[in-house]
Amino acid sequence: METAPCPICGSTEFERFLEVPDRFDTTGKKRWTLVRSRGSGLVMLNPRPDPSEMHFHYRSGRYDPHLTEEETASTGERFYLALRRILLGYRAHIVLKGAKRQDGGLSVLEVGCSTGDFLGFLHRKKGFALDNLEGIEIDSAAADHARKKFRLEVCRDLWEDSRQERQFDRIVLWHALEHIHNVGETLDRLSGLVREEGTIVLVLPNHASPDAAIYRENWIAWDAPRHLCHFTPETLAALLEKHNLKIAGSMPYFPDTVFNIFHSEKLASRMEGKPVNAARMLHAAVKSALALTANFIRPSGASGIVYFVRRA
Repeated sequence: METAPCPICGSTEFERFLEVPDRFDTTGKKRWTLVRSRGSGLVMLNPRPDPSEMHFHYRSGRYDPHLTEEETASTGERFYLALRRILLGYRAHIVLKGAKRQDGGLSVLEVGCSTGDFLGFLHRKKGFALDNLEGIEIDSAAADHARKKFRLEVCRDLWEDSRQERQFDRIVLWHALEHIHNVGETLDRLSGLVREEGTIVLVLPNHASPDAAIYRENWIAWDAPRHLCHFTPETLAALLEKHNLKIAGSMPYFPDTVFNIFHSEKLASRMEGKPVNAARMLHAAVKSALALTANFIRPSGASGIVYFVRRA
């Protein structure tokens, strides 16, 4: 275990924010502490597992983003994979937004590429050359799957020698930044890897959303201890500024709202010792409809937000 200073202001002065469960802990007894920096307002997990301990918390293939068709064991997991495949086109539309060309001439690096589905989609469906696609993935099983199934180049980190001189038109961190221990060093590296007119696409949960307030400690996107930092548009902007980066635009990612509400409802039911029945799922559906409407009215309050980041 380790404690970490605030990556925005460097302070070690925190106030206790919330005690949250691990969604994979079936006993419901383990609690993790979220704190808020007195200097910046950033919410963080502190203390937290150090990098050498983190693999114990990804459930050996049961962690959602690392699931593959060969490993699915339940109807719920198969449904999740089907939705993930359906949304690949929407993700591609978001990542390529504003690009002058959207074909194999565009270079894309995905940090946290997991099993390689997104980069594989760009190759198979959008005609991207494999030479223009690279991934970063720390989970060895997920990385091996990406290499074998999609023939992708996947590295373990951003500092491998093969990428010293290369820059990218798009760098994608789709629910990845919140998992990274050395977030400051990573942003410095990304600032150098993105082309002058390129874009870093970040997708992050937003704990200033109404569903986070409703579900409190049972909000699924706390995802302790895998999520280390919890951003709002304001705290993200402050962090990026330190690393020669800025938010050039943003938009709600609507699927996150539905995912977070339904899974938070399930987690809340389990923590209360109650069954996940049709009434609770109907309740979640109503909440989702209301939240999606609110997202259109106030996009900065969405449960998940896409940020388009450029060099400052």
